Amino acid sequence: METIHKRLQTHTLMIAEDDPSTLKWLVRVLSIYFKEVRGASDAMEALELFNLSPSDIILADIQMPEVDGLSFLQKIATLSPQTLRIVMTAFNSHPYLNRAVEAGVHFYLKKPIDIDELLVAIASNLPNTNLNESITDLGENFTYNTDTKMIYQNKQAIKLTKKEVLLLELFLKNRDSVLSLNQIERTIWEEPATPDAIRMVIVGLRKKLYPTFITNLKGLGYRINLS
Repeated sequence: METIHKRLQTHTLMIAEDDPSTLKWLVRVLSIYFKEVRGASDAMEALELFNLSPSDIILADIQMPEVDGLSFLQKIATLSPQTLRIVMTAFNSHPYLNRAVEAGVHFYLKKPIDIDELLVAIASNLPNTNLNESITDLGENFTYNTDTKMIYQNKQAIKLTKKEVLLLELFLKNRDSVLSLNQIERTIWEEPATPDAIRMVIVGLRKKLYPTFITNLKGLGYRINLS
């Protein structure tokens, strides 16, 4: 995380959030990591602040009075295409996700916001960052960043457990091979593990990706399917 923090400390951030307590909390916490953090209680105030002094990154709630977060970020895109645009949402329905794509946001995060997830996602999406050199295409619009240890689906961050990270990286290192339960156990577990415990991690990783990513070859083991 030290590399990520150094990267973020050179950038400015604006937060548009109509809930006063959430806005105060985000400004206070994120001020630790960024060069400057400004808060606005609605889109119009945020736009005025941006016109006075543009920010490198904008984090906006999807629901705000008068002008919603996506309309606001669309306006920012016309004024400053290079500004990193992020939307916070409590919704996960297709109409909202489609609108996020149409608005040209770089990625969206579900509320409640996980600060570490937010920091990693911002650092991964900043232009000219070394983190992007370690991205692996997993297919089906999924990617894996070996530095941040996170999966992204259409730029939305998906957190992995420690075991899932180790398993995924083991598969990627042996992408053309079939791995037995014994091989997986010896590599990932410091102590003996039951076959059921190993299968639980495999199932958990598969659920966070897609069903055909990991194939079970009966009597042999598991392998991943990458084109």
